Amino acid sequence: MNKLIEIPKESLIAYCLNIPRPVMESVIIREIVNPLCNGHSTLYQKHFSLFHALYNIKNNPDYFNYMVHIHPMQIVIRNYPVNNKCIDYNPLTDSFCGNQTVDGTYCPFHYTFHAPFRGDMIYDPLNEFYSDPYNINYEFSDELKKVYSGFTKYIINRRKVEQALSFFSFSAMEHCNKALLQKRYRELVKKYHPDHYHGDTTMIKEINAHYTLLKEIFVV
Repeated sequence: MNKLIEIPKESLIAYCLNIPRPVMESVIIREIVNPLCNGHSTLYQKHFSLFHALYNIKNNPDYFNYMVHIHPMQIVIRNYPVNNKCIDYNPLTDSFCGNQTVDGTYCPFHYTFHAPFRGDMIYDPLNEFYSDPYNINYEFSDELKKVYSGFTKYIINRRKVEQALSFFSFSAMEHCNKALLQKRYRELVKKYHPDHYHGDTTMIKEINAHYTLLKEIFVV
Protein backbone atom coordinates (compact mmCIF):
# COMPACT_ATOMS: atom_id res chain seq x y z
CA MET A 1 0.00 0.00 0.00
CA ASN A 2 1.12 3.56 -0.71
CA LYS A 3 2.14 5.61 2.29
CA LEU A 4 0.66 9.05 2.90
CA ILE A 5 3.27 11.78 3.25
CA GLU A 6 2.53 13.76 6.41
CA ILE A 7 2.68 17.46 5.50
CA PRO A 8 2.60 19.88 8.48
CA LYS A 9 -0.48 22.05 7.97
CA GLU A 10 0.97 25.12 9.67
CA SER A 11 4.06 25.03 7.44
CA LEU A 12 1.91 24.66 4.33
CA ILE A 13 -0.35 27.55 5.34
CA ALA A 14 2.61 29.80 6.16
CA TYR A 15 4.27 29.01 2.83
CA CYS A 16 1.15 29.86 0.80
CA LEU A 17 0.39 33.00 2.81
CA ASN A 18 3.89 34.34 2.19
CA ILE A 19 3.62 33.96 -1.58
CA PRO A 20 1.91 37.04 -3.08
CA ARG A 21 0.48 35.12 -6.04
CA PRO A 22 -1.15 31.75 -6.80
CA VAL A 23 1.40 28.94 -6.87
CA MET A 24 1.46 25.80 -9.01
CA GLU A 25 1.25 22.38 -7.40
CA SER A 26 4.64 21.42 -8.85
CA VAL A 27 6.30 24.31 -6.99
CA ILE A 28 4.81 23.31 -3.63
CA ILE A 29 5.82 19.70 -4.22
CA ARG A 30 9.39 20.82 -4.92
CA GLU A 31 9.61 23.23 -1.98
CA ILE A 32 7.47 21.54 0.70
CA VAL A 33 6.77 17.91 -0.16
CA ASN A 34 10.06 16.67 -1.62
CA PRO A 35 12.09 17.44 1.53
CA LEU A 36 9.65 15.24 3.50
CA CYS A 37 10.04 12.20 1.22
CA ASN A 38 12.38 9.29 1.68
CA GLY A 39 13.29 9.29 -2.02
CA HIS A 40 10.95 6.47 -2.97
CA SER A 41 7.63 8.32 -3.21
CA THR A 42 5.92 8.48 -6.59
CA LEU A 43 4.58 11.69 -8.11
CA TYR A 44 1.04 10.51 -7.43
CA GLN A 45 1.84 9.94 -3.75
CA LYS A 46 3.20 13.48 -3.53
CA HIS A 47 0.20 14.91 -5.38
CA PHE A 48 -2.34 13.03 -3.27
CA SER A 49 -0.59 13.84 0.01
CA LEU A 50 -0.50 17.54 -0.84
CA PHE A 51 -4.17 17.68 -1.84
CA HIS A 52 -5.11 15.63 1.22
CA ALA A 53 -3.42 18.22 3.42
CA LEU A 54 -5.05 21.14 1.54
CA TYR A 55 -8.56 19.69 1.82
CA ASN A 56 -7.98 18.94 5.50
CA ILE A 57 -7.14 22.61 5.99
CA LYS A 58 -10.19 23.66 4.01
CA ASN A 59 -12.52 21.37 6.02
CA ASN A 60 -11.05 22.00 9.47
CA PRO A 61 -13.05 24.59 11.52
CA ASP A 62 -9.77 25.70 13.12
CA TYR A 63 -8.77 27.13 9.73
CA PHE A 64 -12.08 28.62 8.57
CA ASN A 65 -10.52 32.09 8.70
CA TYR A 66 -8.54 31.11 5.58
CA MET A 67 -9.77 31.00 2.00
CA VAL A 68 -8.35 27.85 0.39
CA HIS A 69 -8.41 27.60 -3.41
CA ILE A 70 -7.26 24.18 -4.64
CA HIS A 71 -6.29 23.62 -8.26
CA PRO A 72 -3.10 22.04 -9.71
CA MET A 73 -2.35 25.24 -11.62
CA GLN A 74 -3.37 27.63 -8.82
CA ILE A 75 -3.09 26.82 -5.14
CA VAL A 76 -3.95 29.75 -2.91
CA ILE A 77 -4.41 30.28 0.82
CA ARG A 78 -5.47 33.78 1.88
CA ASN A 79 -6.88 35.49 4.94
CA TYR A 80 -10.51 36.40 4.37
CA PRO A 81 -11.36 40.12 4.14
CA VAL A 82 -12.48 41.88 7.31
CA ASN A 83 -14.85 44.78 8.05
CA ASN A 84 -17.82 43.17 6.28
CA LYS A 85 -16.14 43.06 2.87
CA CYS A 86 -17.33 40.58 0.23
CA ILE A 87 -15.43 37.27 0.41
CA ASP A 88 -15.99 36.25 -3.24
CA TYR A 89 -12.56 35.21 -4.55
CA ASN A 90 -11.52 35.50 -8.21
CA PRO A 91 -8.59 33.14 -8.97
CA LEU A 92 -7.91 34.92 -12.29
CA THR A 93 -7.03 38.15 -10.51
CA ASP A 94 -6.07 36.60 -7.16
CA SER A 95 -8.31 39.04 -5.34
CA PHE A 96 -11.48 39.28 -3.29
CA CYS A 97 -14.43 41.36 -4.44
CA GLY A 98 -14.11 43.72 -1.48
CA ASN A 99 -17.52 45.37 -1.84
CA GLN A 100 -19.49 46.09 1.30
CA THR A 101 -21.78 43.37 2.67
CA VAL A 102 -24.48 43.21 5.29
CA ASP A 103 -23.48 39.99 7.03
CA GLY A 104 -19.77 39.76 6.21
CA THR A 105 -20.09 37.12 3.49
CA TYR A 106 -21.13 38.26 -0.01
CA CYS A 107 -22.18 41.54 -1.53
CA PRO A 108 -25.67 41.60 -3.16
CA PHE A 109 -24.20 40.89 -6.61
CA HIS A 110 -22.16 37.82 -5.62
CA TYR A 111 -24.80 36.56 -3.21
CA THR A 112 -26.99 35.72 -6.22
CA PHE A 113 -24.20 33.43 -7.50
CA HIS A 114 -23.38 31.73 -4.22
CA ALA A 115 -26.78 31.51 -2.52
CA PRO A 116 -27.92 28.35 -4.38
CA PHE A 117 -24.74 26.57 -3.28
CA ARG A 118 -24.50 27.70 0.33
CA GLY A 119 -24.89 25.21 3.13
CA ASP A 120 -23.74 21.61 3.17
CA MET A 121 -25.98 20.10 0.48
CA ILE A 122 -23.67 20.43 -2.52
CA TYR A 123 -21.62 17.34 -3.32
CA ASP A 124 -17.92 17.87 -3.94
CA PRO A 125 -16.40 14.63 -5.30
CA LEU A 126 -12.83 15.96 -5.21
CA ASN A 127 -13.17 16.91 -1.56
CA GLU A 128 -14.53 13.48 -0.77
CA PHE A 129 -11.81 11.72 -2.77
CA TYR A 130 -8.80 13.58 -1.36
CA SER A 131 -10.11 13.66 2.21
CA ASP A 132 -10.05 9.87 2.44
CA PRO A 133 -6.40 8.80 2.97
CA TYR A 134 -7.15 5.29 1.66
CA ASN A 135 -7.59 6.72 -1.85
CA ILE A 136 -3.85 7.18 -2.13
CA ASN A 137 -3.96 3.55 -3.30
CA TYR A 138 -5.91 4.49 -6.46
CA GLU A 139 -2.69 5.31 -8.28
CA PHE A 140 -3.12 2.62 -10.93
CA SER A 141 -6.92 2.41 -11.05
CA ASP A 142 -9.04 2.89 -14.17
CA GLU A 143 -11.09 5.50 -12.32
CA LEU A 144 -8.02 7.64 -11.72
CA LYS A 145 -7.04 7.37 -15.38
CA LYS A 146 -10.44 8.84 -16.28
CA VAL A 147 -9.95 11.70 -13.80
CA TYR A 148 -6.50 12.50 -15.21
CA SER A 149 -7.89 12.35 -18.74
CA GLY A 150 -10.59 14.84 -17.78
CA PHE A 151 -8.08 17.13 -16.12
CA THR A 152 -5.80 17.04 -19.17
CA LYS A 153 -8.71 17.96 -21.42
CA TYR A 154 -9.54 20.85 -19.08
CA ILE A 155 -5.99 22.21 -19.24
CA ILE A 156 -5.90 22.00 -23.04
CA ASN A 157 -9.38 23.51 -23.51
CA ARG A 158 -9.57 25.77 -20.47
CA ARG A 159 -11.15 28.78 -22.24
CA LYS A 160 -13.74 26.57 -23.98
CA VAL A 161 -14.50 24.85 -20.66
CA GLU A 162 -15.10 28.19 -18.96
CA GLN A 163 -17.40 29.24 -21.81
CA ALA A 164 -19.31 25.97 -21.51
CA LEU A 165 -19.65 26.39 -17.73
CA SER A 166 -21.04 29.88 -18.26
CA PHE A 167 -23.43 28.55 -20.92
CA PHE A 168 -24.89 26.11 -18.37
CA SER A 169 -25.01 28.91 -15.73
CA PHE A 170 -22.19 27.61 -13.55
CA SER A 171 -20.08 30.44 -12.15
CA ALA A 172 -17.05 28.24 -11.44
CA MET A 173 -15.66 24.70 -11.67
CA GLU A 174 -16.40 24.24 -7.96
CA HIS A 175 -20.12 24.70 -8.58
CA CYS A 176 -20.45 21.94 -11.16
CA ASN A 177 -20.46 18.16 -10.98
CA LYS A 178 -21.69 15.32 -13.17
CA ALA A 179 -25.18 15.20 -11.64
CA LEU A 180 -25.78 18.97 -11.84
CA LEU A 181 -24.45 19.08 -15.39
CA GLN A 182 -26.82 16.33 -16.52
CA LYS A 183 -29.73 18.13 -14.85
CA ARG A 184 -28.99 21.45 -16.61
CA TYR A 185 -28.45 19.62 -19.90
CA ARG A 186 -31.85 17.91 -19.75
CA GLU A 187 -33.56 21.17 -18.84
CA LEU A 188 -32.09 23.01 -21.84
CA VAL A 189 -32.71 20.16 -24.28
CA LYS A 190 -36.33 20.00 -23.17
CA LYS A 191 -36.68 23.77 -23.56
CA TYR A 192 -35.17 24.01 -27.06
CA HIS A 193 -36.13 20.63 -28.55
CA PRO A 194 -37.19 21.06 -32.21
CA ASP A 195 -40.51 19.31 -31.51
CA HIS A 196 -41.54 22.22 -29.29
CA TYR A 197 -43.17 25.40 -30.56
CA HIS A 198 -40.11 27.46 -29.53
CA GLY A 199 -37.64 24.79 -30.60
CA ASP A 200 -34.24 25.85 -31.89
CA THR A 201 -32.04 23.39 -33.80
CA THR A 202 -29.03 25.71 -33.66
CA MET A 203 -29.33 25.99 -29.90
CA ILE A 204 -29.58 22.21 -29.55
CA LYS A 205 -26.31 21.84 -31.46
CA GLU A 206 -24.64 24.38 -29.16
CA ILE A 207 -26.03 22.66 -26.06
CA ASN A 208 -24.69 19.29 -27.23
CA ALA A 209 -21.26 20.72 -28.09
CA HIS A 210 -20.83 22.30 -24.65
CA TYR A 211 -22.19 19.20 -22.90
CA THR A 212 -19.90 16.84 -24.81
CA LEU A 213 -16.86 18.82 -23.65
CA LEU A 214 -17.92 19.14 -20.01
CA LYS A 215 -18.99 15.53 -19.53
CA GLU A 216 -15.41 14.50 -20.40
CA ILE A 217 -14.16 16.85 -17.68
CA PHE A 218 -16.64 15.91 -14.94
CA VAL A 219 -16.20 12.14 -14.94
CA VAL A 220 -17.28 11.73 -11.31
